[in-house]
Amino acid sequence: MLTLLKLFTRLLEFVLVMPLRLLRTLTIGIAFNPRLGPLRHIATIGMLYVAFAIALVYVVAPVRGVVGAAYQSKKLRYDAERWLATAIYDANGSFAGTFDPRLDSKRDINFTGQAIEYGGYTANPDHKSIPVQKVPENFWQCLKHLEDRHLGGPINPFGIDLFGVLKIPYTTVTRSLRRGRFSIGFGGSTLPMQLARVIYKTPPSRDETAWEKVGRKLSEWWTAPVIYQELTRHGDNTPLKQWAANHLWLAQRTGGAPLHGVAVTSRIVFGKAAKDLSNAEQFVLASAVNKPIILLEGSARLNAVRLDRWRHIVEVRARKCAQALIPDEAKRKAILFELVAMAAGPPTPKVKPGLQSALNQFAPSYAKRARANPRIRANVLMPSGRLGIREEMKQAFGFDWRRYVRGITTTLDVGQNLAFRQNLVSELVKLDSKWRSRLSPDFTLDPTRVDRSTGPKMPNVIVVAANAGGEIVRYYESSELAPYFGSVVARDGTTGKYVTAREPRQIASTGKMLAAIGIANQRRDQLSSLYIDREAPARGLETCRRKGVLRIGRRADVSFACSLSLPLEWRARKVGQNTMRHLIKAFGFNMPPAPDAASVTPPSTAAIRGLIAGSPRRVHHMASVVLASLTGRGGHPQMLPSLVRAYNFTSPRHGDVFTESTERGLRPDDVIRPAARVLVRAFLRQPLCYRDPRAKSHGTLKSLKDWCAQRRKGLRLHFAKTGTAVTIDPNATVDAWIAGGLQFTNGAAYSYVVVVGTGDAHEPFARRLHAAQVAAPLLRALLEDLEADSRHHLVIGTPVAGPAGRGRISTAIAARRRPFSIQDLIETHLLGGE
Repeated sequence: MLTLLKLFTRLLEFVLVMPLRLLRTLTIGIAFNPRLGPLRHIATIGMLYVAFAIALVYVVAPVRGVVGAAYQSKKLRYDAERWLATAIYDANGSFAGTFDPRLDSKRDINFTGQAIEYGGYTANPDHKSIPVQKVPENFWQCLKHLEDRHLGGPINPFGIDLFGVLKIPYTTVTRSLRRGRFSIGFGGSTLPMQLARVIYKTPPSRDETAWEKVGRKLSEWWTAPVIYQELTRHGDNTPLKQWAANHLWLAQRTGGAPLHGVAVTSRIVFGKAAKDLSNAEQFVLASAVNKPIILLEGSARLNAVRLDRWRHIVEVRARKCAQALIPDEAKRKAILFELVAMAAGPPTPKVKPGLQSALNQFAPSYAKRARANPRIRANVLMPSGRLGIREEMKQAFGFDWRRYVRGITTTLDVGQNLAFRQNLVSELVKLDSKWRSRLSPDFTLDPTRVDRSTGPKMPNVIVVAANAGGEIVRYYESSELAPYFGSVVARDGTTGKYVTAREPRQIASTGKMLAAIGIANQRRDQLSSLYIDREAPARGLETCRRKGVLRIGRRADVSFACSLSLPLEWRARKVGQNTMRHLIKAFGFNMPPAPDAASVTPPSTAAIRGLIAGSPRRVHHMASVVLASLTGRGGHPQMLPSLVRAYNFTSPRHGDVFTESTERGLRPDDVIRPAARVLVRAFLRQPLCYRDPRAKSHGTLKSLKDWCAQRRKGLRLHFAKTGTAVTIDPNATVDAWIAGGLQFTNGAAYSYVVVVGTGDAHEPFARRLHAAQVAAPLLRALLEDLEADSRHHLVIGTPVAGPAGRGRISTAIAARRRPFSIQDLIETHLLGGE
């Protein structure tokens, strides 16, 4: 027992005395030893620097990490979050690019290249990277091996590497000797320090002075412990791995503009998703940190640098990872063999053949840049589609949609949509030339004449079609504000979300679709039914003549074909105001505002005259519901038409947020009785199909009479309704509308909406221009495109409505039907003839 006590006291004495003896040796023996001469000063500086390094790593870093994370956590996460890009994949699954930073959230306003102050917040310049959910393991292991192998260990426990700090004097001496002048050397930047550098845009610069370099390093030391503490809470380093995979600079395009993160770089360099990278490819991307891959060729000098850097990445750095991290000899040899093959030359940016063909055909001047630049690629391939997708996401998530979504698969085939866009632009040029005399001086229909600074400007030109599943397959908008998804004034300035009740855009006579539904649901009418017209003409009751003085009946088919408001308003009143109000509400339209109770517009009048308001998307949805009912899908809820086929959420729980924010679909059978389908179909095809007793075509869409299903081979169903919104002046055109749907005999079905106008009663774009003049030619271009598209989308066993809207016929049977079928004969008998 005494021996143990003696040993303990000796050990305690040693612990207490040794620091004092060490301090005595360092001070009296070295620092104040006159026999060492000037060397004692160098030794003193060295000792002080070692003490500084130890204090920095083991005292300052942990305290700074804990304290900084307590009050900087939220800002740090937002600073990193705003760099995250959202990937866009087309309908074929091809990588179409990423959203332009300018389309991101409301606070992301910095595109200057320098940090700027904005409302007390420092906004740094953007670099966009697609976030990964699962980091490729070999990428992480190689990255840690090359850049921060002591991470989390006793040498680097809090984000600052002791050896890295200690070697600064050595690198300063060697660098100064090599350059022949004093030059501060740094090294050993840990991964948290590199993340601080890239997030706050403080990379090394050739032009920085010695003191600027010192300031940059101090800043990184100050921020790195906070990042490390925040990303390794509770011992879980998964967030740190994700940040490293998301933010580090891995490749650059000729002339700068780097690519950050594994997800986007793997798509550009290797043409595949990060999860599909081979081990060798993961090693290569990890080895590109601080030695970014140069993607595109340039001058002879640049090409030499490009090749030399690529070989250094593959043959030196990636090879080092393979040899150090792969214990299995056979697997290691296979990886080394793959690296040898890759070292032959730098990769060229990868683009799927379909996208490359679209770039070459529709944007040849951008084709090369778009291959290596995901932002330019998306801008070129989806000029209006990306704007619509962004607005759709804002309606679901608000301004912070980027927090929830890391990628989307769109419903568009971008090559086909670009071809369609090109045809529409050609048609708009013709329309501008034809109707320029009727356009207001400030407006043009020719996109090539638009001048954003001095004018003229374009009205909203919206041409959108969706398939039977509600997926938008053709999308064109002339505005950058995506008015298809609603007016700007209906979008909340605080949240970014769309407020349906604020929508002011009147839908004009497309509202008569509701009248057709309400009348048909009562099952009392036929096409020959008479509706009282207080202003009927003395002659030509079977034509579209109006503004007479007689009070007489007009046939139902004439009323719908010619969009006659007075007789339809007379009949809609008999449907009942509660019924019409229910239909207006069910389809999501807004009643016109009333200053007082006495001035409330009856729902029947509001629907017939098109005074109800809704976005083009809402009108399109109405057409899609009617189409679903008429094609035997009345029992299936119809969602609002969408540009997004699938979301890739940043977290599984974010799918619940989307579900909660998504409006429930409308079941067609809830608004259109199955027994009413025949009459709805008959009413709404009249604008295209109506003929008077002399077989002369009339109706608001008589210019498209060749698209009447009874007369066009291969077309089973086609209905449409036009509308022209005006001001108090009936000749001042605000909006021209067409909405409808069609089904081909092979089963392929599409709904559509076409709008030309401003949506603002205070800003008409033309005089005496109507839907038949400006919207119908655009619709013809759309219909021809859909006809071609339908040949690639055969639908076997498609439900086809019979007289009562029931039954199925096969594609083969449908394809053999003649233009005028037995079904048409039955309908003619039931409805009293046409």
